[in-house]
Parts: sequence; C-alpha cells; structure tokens
Amino acid sequence: MKKNLLLVLVALMTMTLSAQENRERRQQREYNPEQVAMMQTRQLDNAVGLDSVQFQLVYIMNYSDAVAMQDSMKVRRARMEEARKSGKKIERQRPTEEQMQARRDVMKQRKAIKDAEMKQILRPEQYEKYLKYTEEQEKRRRSWGENRGERRERGERRGERK
Repeated sequence: MKKNLLLVLVALMTMTLSAQENRERRQQREYNPEQVAMMQTRQLDNAVGLDSVQFQLVYIMNYSDAVAMQDSMKVRRARMEEARKSGKKIERQRPTEEQMQARRDVMKQRKAIKDAEMKQILRPEQYEKYLKYTEEQEKRRRSWGENRGERRERGERRGERK
C-alpha cells in the first residue's frame, strides 16, 4: 500500500515538473521586437552579405515590421483573454473566401512594398540573392503547412524533429 502511494506521488511530481518545463519552453520562444529584427537581419546578412549601412537599414525595416506584428498579437491575445474572462466560448470560424482573398491581397501588398525597399537598399547582385532567399523561405513555410498533418500524427511541434 505504501509503495503504491509512493509511486503515485512520484508520478504526480514528475507530471508537474514536466508541465512546468513545457510552460517555460513556450515562454522562452517569445521574443521582443529587437530580437526578432536582429535575427531576421542576421539571416539576411548571411544570405546576401550586407555592409554596415545596409545592415542598419534592413534592421530598421525589420524592427518596424516586428513592432507591428507584436501589436497585432497583443490585440488578438487581449480579445481572447477578454472572451475567456467573460465566460464566452471561443468559436473559431473559418474565414469566407472574400476574407481570405483580402488577406492575400494585403500580404501581396506588404511583400511588394518590402521588395521595393530592399531593391533600393541592396546592390543588384544582392537583390537577386535576396529574391532567391525569400523564395526558399516561402517554400519552407509552405512545406511546413503541407506536412502539418503528418507531424501532428507523430506528435511533433514546430521546430522539433523526431
């Protein structure tokens, strides 16, 4: 009897510690805009070879994008938290085709603006490398989405490999 009780206590403690580690890991993945901008700028630097002036200009551009993204995430989280506190059930509805098309249009406009800015910042040979780099990144994102179901079945999360 005592052995069974001891085993149950050990199992509960292990589960508690595991849950805390998962929570800490999720919190570690949240970056501030400066960190996001620096990571993105360094990745682009590795891909195209920026000089110091280009590095600063690209960093400023990435920083403004990261701040805008963080602001939109805060609004979304506040809305979710408000719904939780009010006891409303949060129902996720699929967007209509018109809403999806509007989102795609906004994304295309943002990409066109960013590409135009990058064309002004980068030298022609760097810009060609930049276009190849962005194309590769987009392929990686698409493949991630396409393989999502397979990873879910294996129990994997973003960034993890088994």
